[in-house]
Amino acid sequence: MRTYKFRHALKILALLLLPCLSGCEMMLDRLVSAAVKRQRSDTTGEILSDDAINIFLCGTGSPLPDASSAAACTAVVAGGKLYVIDVGPGSQEVAQLGGLPRASLGGIFLTHFHSDHIGELGEWATQSWLAGRTGPLHIYGPPGVAKVAGGFRQAYQLDDGYRITHHTEEYLPPAATEWITHTVPYSPGMGTVVLEDGDLKVTAFAVDHQPVEPAVGYRFDYKDRSVVISGDTDRSENLRINAEGADVLVHEVLLKKFIGKMSEVFRDAGMQRRGKLSADILDYHTSPAETVALAAKANVDTVVFSHLVPVIPSFLRSWFFLQNVDDSDVDVVIGEDGMRIRLPAGNTEIEIEEP
Repeated sequence: MRTYKFRHALKILALLLLPCLSGCEMMLDRLVSAAVKRQRSDTTGEILSDDAINIFLCGTGSPLPDASSAAACTAVVAGGKLYVIDVGPGSQEVAQLGGLPRASLGGIFLTHFHSDHIGELGEWATQSWLAGRTGPLHIYGPPGVAKVAGGFRQAYQLDDGYRITHHTEEYLPPAATEWITHTVPYSPGMGTVVLEDGDLKVTAFAVDHQPVEPAVGYRFDYKDRSVVISGDTDRSENLRINAEGADVLVHEVLLKKFIGKMSEVFRDAGMQRRGKLSADILDYHTSPAETVALAAKANVDTVVFSHLVPVIPSFLRSWFFLQNVDDSDVDVVIGEDGMRIRLPAGNTEIEIEEP
């Protein structure tokens, strides 16, 4: 009876809407035209010719589910190309909705191989190819990167073949399905330059994510501006050395007191496994206060909190993550998915656009 009534209601609704079909068709035309124009601007955006470092936060969340945040991912556009640091689940969708020039993807840089930092590697490869990338995909990472990339590459090979057969090589060139891996050094001390392209220089350096090893961070220098991405790490003196004088530091943060309390509650409730897993993460991440102190010591102008652990509702994040933080010498920004930061060459401005 309920199904009959529902179908009858749909028929009545359809009859009522018949007179406006022509108007609906016009609305559809406008919507499609707007969508196409947006796609055109996505692939030929002015951001590629901008004489600046443009930073886009594609994922500021933790491994735990959060409807408002994808997992770890930071994008950098400089020197006419897009570079992506870590590719956590959900990050490609955030980048696509943000209109990033994915066809101009110059490389993916992995900091380490936890699942929340590599989970969308295949989607970044495929979606940048569909967006117009024609050459091989370059993937950088510490020792082990070839094994990680090889597994994803094998998983996506059948899909690549389907798409080439369906759309033809003219529109989806097979050369773009080639993945080239570059192993970056993992050793303490000053970092190693792993990419130079015109005015852009990318440096990899070791961080402390023990017992996860190897783990690295990256520094992007373009002309006289610079940004450092920490990856996952405990407070790291080696990161401080390599972040010296940077304009912006995008750094992971974890509320240690909060997580410690969670662990206690789990154990008291007899949930020993969850208590153990929660306690284990305390010793290889950095607290907000530690992060800001490190940034101040490294003479960094602005620190952006990312990879926010645990999941906190957006209206409470500032209160939780800025407790006991001395930000007198450093500007502190709570990162959000879709946030943009621009560092124009030739001056010291730091422009921040909220999502």
